Amino acid sequence: MHKAWRRVGKVALYILGIWLLGYVLLIILFRPSHDRDWELGHEQLPHIIYSATSSQITIENYRDFIWTDVKQAEVQYETRTFDLTKIDSVDVFISHFDEFEGLAHIFLSFGFTDGEQIVVSLETRREPEEEFSPLLGLLRQFEIIYVVGSEADIVGVRTGHRDERVYLYPTKANAEQARRLFDELASSINAVYESPRMYNTLTNNCTNELTRPVERISKVRFPLTWKTILPGYFDEILYKLALIDTSADFASIKTRHLLDNTELDEQSATYSREMRESLEK
Repeated sequence: MHKAWRRVGKVALYILGIWLLGYVLLIILFRPSHDRDWELGHEQLPHIIYSATSSQITIENYRDFIWTDVKQAEVQYETRTFDLTKIDSVDVFISHFDEFEGLAHIFLSFGFTDGEQIVVSLETRREPEEEFSPLLGLLRQFEIIYVVGSEADIVGVRTGHRDERVYLYPTKANAEQARRLFDELASSINAVYESPRMYNTLTNNCTNELTRPVERISKVRFPLTWKTILPGYFDEILYKLALIDTSADFASIKTRHLLDNTELDEQSATYSREMRESLEK
């Protein structure tokens, strides 16, 4: 019996050794790059340039696509200027792209007093034939891209042609906190623009690349649980930390903040306003 268990142990160690060797080879051989043939929407990297006084920014490759199908769009990369003194809010979007509740994408939208919005979304930068996979995300198969652009584009393609379940949660961040968080993310965005980085499902994903800056600028500490690893459950963490509305039980809050895709037209000039007004009904 003991010999059998020792044999099983040796086999397990052998398999583990092969896996570790393969992972090391991936690290050595697969280097991140900006120079690949990228899928639609990931062709250009955003770059944020601050004015001398840091009160204004110019965003190069601000994405404002008009989507005509799931993988078809009128390509519009723009150069836009924003007044950072007008930032006054941060909203969290959680978009479920799979029937399994845990699989989702998290991104932020910064609101301005003049009605402008800037979406910041960390995504896997994929080649045209690649599909996202959490397993491949562990095996250094994807680079990181920060997509910076309009809600009509980045949210609209999800409420529109993709018909994903999208939740919009306004946070309790004040204007100063929103500005500090934006500055932190702008630094990360520019770092990726300068040098490519690899995505990792566990350590460098859409959740922790947003939570780490929050922890750097505040006393908030996000717990390390399975709900922080699976983005689809992250709204429960936001609720328990009182970073979003807690005026009712969580189930009620979640229901209240689900967007109704049938009521939204991403090509409307007032899409952002209509989206928020739909939650107030």
